[in-house]
Amino acid sequence: MLFEMDFQVNHLKRALSAARDAIARPEELLGSIGGSLVRVNRDRHISGLAPDGSKWKELSPMTLQEKRKGGPLNKSGRMLQSFNYQVGGDALRLGFDGSTESMRAAWHHSGTDPYTISPKKAKALKFGGMYRKRVNHPGLPKRELVGLPTSDRKLMADVAGDYLRVILNSVR
Repeated sequence: MLFEMDFQVNHLKRALSAARDAIARPEELLGSIGGSLVRVNRDRHISGLAPDGSKWKELSPMTLQEKRKGGPLNKSGRMLQSFNYQVGGDALRLGFDGSTESMRAAWHHSGTDPYTISPKKAKALKFGGMYRKRVNHPGLPKRELVGLPTSDRKLMADVAGDYLRVILNSVR
């Protein structure tokens, strides 16, 4: 018994060409990956988790009093809102916008040594119902904001796979 099959390679050529074009111009794919990474990093931040899934160090009792007002990490929301991605050619960058928000993010990500806080405009500082001309802050504990754990690598691979599937399925 003999079976004959004829293959038409035109569809395969079109599919490979579409995949090659998508890879040659990766901006759309990188944008999808960037959006996904921003979302999971923001979710971790809101949950108080480091990229590896460990809980951030608890806030001090005095800070917890202020937490009712949003806490130091989420009080205004500007730092978290400034976390975004940028795509340029074949590069994807994740980070915080603006010098102030970038600086705050760096302090939280790496922690700080103890430092002194002095009022800039007022005569005294108010914190926890007390007034002080100067406060010796014990420093911020390290609370990692951004990383690339295994879960994020898997997410990137899944997004890339889904993107290429859409490209290949669009070829008829």
